[in-house]
Amino acid sequence: MKFIYVYDPLCGWCYGFTPVVMQLQQQSNGSMEFEILSGGMMTGSNRPPFSSMAAYIQKAHVNVEEMTGVKFGAPFLEKLLPSEEMMDSEKPSVALTVFKYYQPENAISFAHSMQVALNYDGKSLNNDDTYRKLIRPYNIPEDEFISRMHDEHYRYETQQEFQLIQNWGITGFPAAILDTGGQLYLCARGFTPLDQLQQTIDNILKENNNLK
Repeated sequence: MKFIYVYDPLCGWCYGFTPVVMQLQQQSNGSMEFEILSGGMMTGSNRPPFSSMAAYIQKAHVNVEEMTGVKFGAPFLEKLLPSEEMMDSEKPSVALTVFKYYQPENAISFAHSMQVALNYDGKSLNNDDTYRKLIRPYNIPEDEFISRMHDEHYRYETQQEFQLIQNWGITGFPAAILDTGGQLYLCARGFTPLDQLQQTIDNILKENNNLK
């Protein structure tokens, strides 16, 4: 059985939901496989500067904080948000694809590291140096990691991931899917508290057992 977390590195609600998924992963104690996929929210012609979303995010981040308990930092709200820095999901998504090559079991934790770097520390996810710092705790060779991030193979893999999410009809993030081996079930659409998520998973499994 596999829990598939569909997220986007630039999505504020995903920043709030990743800790929930991490808790679920801890609680499952190896009884369930976990995978994280990038959705490609801001790519191609849809890559505006942060400043164009500033008014919306300044309001929306308060709701995210109240609902989820995460905090957005002053460097993000006061420096990055008003800037002309481009909102681009591709590079951090490629970074996650490369990270999964090394340590798939820690991929959700790494995704959260990127979210904290962006939303709390106000770091640019378009900058290679940001990733050098983020991979240090995982003891991954830095130059090799950055080199792979610029390798067309990993970009292609990431684009395939975006396509898969599109084929599943998922257009909003975060989302989560439970793969029971025979069927895929949508078990979260938008931020979902841990107890509610666990209840949904239990209900799906119960229903599945009844069908056997």
